[in-house]
Amino acid sequence: MTTYINYSKHEDKIAVLSIAHPDSKVNTLGENTLRELNDLVDDIQNEKGLAGLIIKSDKKDFVVGADIGDIETLKSAEETRNAAIKMQGILKKIEDLKIPTVAAINGQCLGGGLELTLACDWRVATENAKFGFPEIQLGLIPGAGGTQRTPRIIGIQAALDLILTGKRIIAKKAQKIGLIDATVHEEQLFEIALTYAEKKRKDKYKPKSKGISNDLTKFATENNPIGRKVMERKAREMVEESSKGFYPAPYKALAAVFDGFDRKLEDGLMIEAKLFGELSQTKESHSLIHLFHATTNAKKNDFSESFQAKFDKKPDPSLVGIIGSGFMGAGIATVLADKGITARLSDPNKESTTRALQNAYKYFQKQVSRRKIKSFEAGKKMAKISPGTSTVGFKNADVVIEAVFEDLDLKQKILSNFEDREKQNTVFATNTSAIPIGKIAEKAKFPERVLGMHFFSPVEKMPLLEIVTTEKTAEWATALAIKVGQRMGKQIIVVKDSPGFYTTRALAFFLAEAAILLTEGASIKEVDDALVDFGFPVGPVTLMDEVGIDVGNHVLDTMSSAFSDRVRLPEGLTAILDSGRLGRKNGKGFYEYQNGKKCEPDDDVYKLLPGWKKASINDDEIIDRCALVFINESTRCLEEKVIQTAYDGDVGAVFGLGFPPFWGGPFKYVDHVGAKVITDRLESLAEKHGKRFEPSELLKEYAKDNKRFFPEEN
Repeated sequence: MTTYINYSKHEDKIAVLSIAHPDSKVNTLGENTLRELNDLVDDIQNEKGLAGLIIKSDKKDFVVGADIGDIETLKSAEETRNAAIKMQGILKKIEDLKIPTVAAINGQCLGGGLELTLACDWRVATENAKFGFPEIQLGLIPGAGGTQRTPRIIGIQAALDLILTGKRIIAKKAQKIGLIDATVHEEQLFEIALTYAEKKRKDKYKPKSKGISNDLTKFATENNPIGRKVMERKAREMVEESSKGFYPAPYKALAAVFDGFDRKLEDGLMIEAKLFGELSQTKESHSLIHLFHATTNAKKNDFSESFQAKFDKKPDPSLVGIIGSGFMGAGIATVLADKGITARLSDPNKESTTRALQNAYKYFQKQVSRRKIKSFEAGKKMAKISPGTSTVGFKNADVVIEAVFEDLDLKQKILSNFEDREKQNTVFATNTSAIPIGKIAEKAKFPERVLGMHFFSPVEKMPLLEIVTTEKTAEWATALAIKVGQRMGKQIIVVKDSPGFYTTRALAFFLAEAAILLTEGASIKEVDDALVDFGFPVGPVTLMDEVGIDVGNHVLDTMSSAFSDRVRLPEGLTAILDSGRLGRKNGKGFYEYQNGKKCEPDDDVYKLLPGWKKASINDDEIIDRCALVFINESTRCLEEKVIQTAYDGDVGAVFGLGFPPFWGGPFKYVDHVGAKVITDRLESLAEKHGKRFEPSELLKEYAKDNKRFFPEEN
């Protein structure tokens, strides 16, 4: 009797395997499922009278991949390699069956699930099915034949496009490139799968005509060794440009595809298994799998569970009001409209509102040009943004988001006007990066429905949303804000109200240290290059130009007031601001700009730094001082319960601040290096540079007891 896979027969001649994981909403190819699949395939192999086999799912998705938990239990490259070989062997049995085999695919078909279907003779999918290899996002490559069968079925170029990007394609695109054989309506899936199960197996080997030009292109590239060498070189150049050498998985993927293509399938599978095993034990894979767990954990908070319990019957938020149509307000409105939520956009400045609508139009037209949506869909999304010069129409809003500039008096005034005119069960969310929410709500009539929704710029691209709650914020209000953030597709962390919250606080220490290094004689380029080499997408000096030197100065002032014993304001920053330098937004900052594009550092900046003299500060010291002060402050935020978990700290740092994903975040970084090593380095820096480097009590505790923040992980 099976548990994970149900076996039945259709009219006594077609075997049907229905995957149905009993303890999960989705199907994964874990150890138990694979064991049952192996035994059932053995039985089918020995059963006489069968005319075909159909593999399908009894859940809304086919199979979403392998079981990550099972992969994490494998503690060596050899052990992981052997596990991959075992799974490859099971799929090879399916491929070698003497009867036609059909995968009937619905919903998500990812990773190991897609590899399972590739071992079948035919693949039939519903119109809503999606296909992809997400392994690269976990620092891995497909390990059950994906790097070998995919190029053989759809060609090298199309296969690399899937394997190297982790993107998901719809059924229509999958059929176009030859990944599947038919796209059908959901109600017809099994019926059409039956017709394929009755086809002669030799039919699948008939070449599909893709047009003369395409055949010539393949002949010049994929179908001859010289062409493949050229393809491999170009693919490697693209990988080097995108991964910057930080991630080994794309390089291993290229090796698996190109080294295996000229060999027998069995030999190619051995190459794939070996490379998969090696990747499974890398720091990068451990970090990226950790981030997978972190993002999953961030969705499991008390607020969202409470919301589900108390508001199950309440529909999703359908109307959100936005006060302020500047850069942030415009971005928030665009994302809301993109996700089907009506955004009432209020600003007395008509020109600002016009610019907001123009930006939204450009955003949706770009989606049209990239064929992500159609023109009529862009029009429907634009219609979701309703502009005006007042808050008329806000009365039915579930949440109102205030997105004006960082001015406490202005924010308090807007809140007061809002409470005088709007219903009492509307949540008021302020988008601020540093002002404590408690201060904004000091004079509020209904402080229980005031909170922070800290978006990151640009809102359309940055995935993080930091929801900030005070001691008075009602749980239902937090839950409703989470609901809006979820609808917007944001990665959410919930943090306690405090100066700078979590992300701005950690970032402020990071930027301040970079500025201090400049005053000590490091060059702008040296500071930026060192931190980019560490893995940040941009250096801290470039980041100051990006966020605005005026904004950065304001944040540092706020942090200095709150943490005067540890935040040292860099000398000369005010002088740089007073010189009219705002950064990229006015084309004048630490860097020079031409037509909005960053050029070389502006050497005139050094003249504004009192007594500046070029000094020799090596890259290791720059990295240590900037990265470790960031990490140290992150641990203080956990110690003070500003963030709920170390998982939240890593999610916030990676998805909001650009902390290198291959390190997994500041807390995972501590686990990689060791709390004792981090503490020793901080104490050494504290002796040289002051109190801001004194390790947090939490770090000292972890160092003393040799503890890890994530002991259950690799």
